[in-house]
Amino acid sequence: MARLRIKGIVFDMYGTLVDVGAVAEACKEVAPEPVAFNTQWRAKQLEYTFLRSLMRKYRDFWKVTEDALEFVIQQFGLQVPPEQRKQVMEAWLHPTAYPEVEAALPRLKEKYLLAVLSNGTLKMLRTGLERTGLRPHFRWVISADAVKLYKPSPEVYRLALKRMRLQKNEILFVSSNSFDVAGSKNFGFKVCWINRPGIPLDPLGPKPELVVKSFDELVETI
Repeated sequence: MARLRIKGIVFDMYGTLVDVGAVAEACKEVAPEPVAFNTQWRAKQLEYTFLRSLMRKYRDFWKVTEDALEFVIQQFGLQVPPEQRKQVMEAWLHPTAYPEVEAALPRLKEKYLLAVLSNGTLKMLRTGLERTGLRPHFRWVISADAVKLYKPSPEVYRLALKRMRLQKNEILFVSSNSFDVAGSKNFGFKVCWINRPGIPLDPLGPKPELVVKSFDELVETI
């Protein structure tokens, strides 16, 4: 396969650089089925971002995550005091990077401009990147909060063009989330899907240029 001609790489945060499944550890304190609880929490979190973008009823990602937590607590029939809710929420400020990410980013940084573009608030992103040790690798950390919409809205992806001062065809967008792959490809980016579990791609439009299982494979491919 021919090498992609790009100048910058933009990464999604949650599920791509860091493992949202790791939040399940914090859920052990409040739920007897922490993995199922966390899976439903994440699903509701994303559902609320889609709905709020469509309705133009924006709340930032931290508040959306709190709303999703409240729903799932009720759904599972749990009694969770405020202090425990706070501790569970703060797991989003202490993410776990995927094992190969830390070693791969310096290699990519040698050749490309690197940025993060995420639905997360700037506080969530900066804190998470600092605590994982990934922050020095990125020149830009960009939050959807700047346009009060969520991915896959085109306005969110356009933020990367404005901040990086690059054209669409000069950017490779990297995400593990299929809705994000569809949204970024529809916007006009070159796209890489990090498909760790080997699941089918949602039939939502043009396919990504690259499909890899890890950051190591990404480094070797581009």
